[in-house]
Amino acid sequence: MMTIRLQFAFGATLACGLLLAGPSTAQMQGAGNPSYHKSGVSADGLSPEDIVALPGSPWVVAGALPHSDAGHRGGLSAIDTHDPSRIVPLYPATGATAKQDMARFKDCPGPLDAGFAPHGINIARRPDGSLEIISVNHRGRESIEFFHVDARAPVPGLTWVGCVVLPKDSSGNSVTELPDGGLIVTDFIHKPNPDFLQDMENGLATGGVLKWTPGSGWSTFTPISMSGANGAAVAPDGDWLFVSEWSDYKIWKFSLTGNTPPRSIHVNFLPDNLRLTDRGTILIAGQNADPINVMTCLRTHDPCQAPFTVLEMEPADMKTKVLVRDGDADFGGATGSAMVGSSIWISSYYSDKVVRYDPAGH
Repeated sequence: MMTIRLQFAFGATLACGLLLAGPSTAQMQGAGNPSYHKSGVSADGLSPEDIVALPGSPWVVAGALPHSDAGHRGGLSAIDTHDPSRIVPLYPATGATAKQDMARFKDCPGPLDAGFAPHGINIARRPDGSLEIISVNHRGRESIEFFHVDARAPVPGLTWVGCVVLPKDSSGNSVTELPDGGLIVTDFIHKPNPDFLQDMENGLATGGVLKWTPGSGWSTFTPISMSGANGAAVAPDGDWLFVSEWSDYKIWKFSLTGNTPPRSIHVNFLPDNLRLTDRGTILIAGQNADPINVMTCLRTHDPCQAPFTVLEMEPADMKTKVLVRDGDADFGGATGSAMVGSSIWISSYYSDKVVRYDPAGH
């Protein structure tokens, strides 16, 4: 999902049909009955655009922009899935520290003195086995920020360790680490583009996919331009990159190790963030809506809840199954999802909570 610094609020119309151009409905994936249902358990007071499970712990980490519906409570927060009323600010937060790794991030201008506005977030594992949270940032600079995770304490803590500044005119959305330590970042709207809303409604290109490596810096990962390049995830084997093309209702699969041509599938909703699961699959969360309604709803509707879908995709053949299909005045417009045990935690930029869904019969 795009960032509010472009002065467009996120939401979705209460009654919104799909405006799909391209393949017929029969060619799309996303049909079938959902196998997960809302549990009634939620973490209230956050409006995070993205969410990720912290490996080996009961915590999920959520990233919320400061000007969300959460009373300007932005930044990175940890949610205890055993007790969702326990929400711990991670960054900015009392006790959070900054210690720049000059060997890795010598070109980073320094800590986040101008504030922090996280967007897409992800987990990266260092060669020594430690964890980092990497986050798109829109406050003060358009960048990827790196945070070392201290998982030794009962409550996780973060130390800011560096950044990579994005190329001029890029608007980062999601980030994922490559097996060699590089990064893939989706460029949702390559500015300036005053017509981006109409372009997205028509499925026209607005940006693309960027690659960063420590030795070479930034480059274009693929010559394929995209309409709202959004989520990104690398398959567990490290051989494949998946990217969601939000406003063209499409998921792409790119080879990272050979010359296999890219392929794509269409889904019957706007696919937002992608998230790996412990069982090697990829969760796809997104809104059953059209782009203009999603981006302008908060100026025209109250509340801005929308039907949404969460699919689970097999990386090998890109076959999907429906896990969640929901959306009402209580919660809707999903933008991210994370699996913890057998439960799925779903975030929404424009709902003031993170909601748990459990398998049917659980």
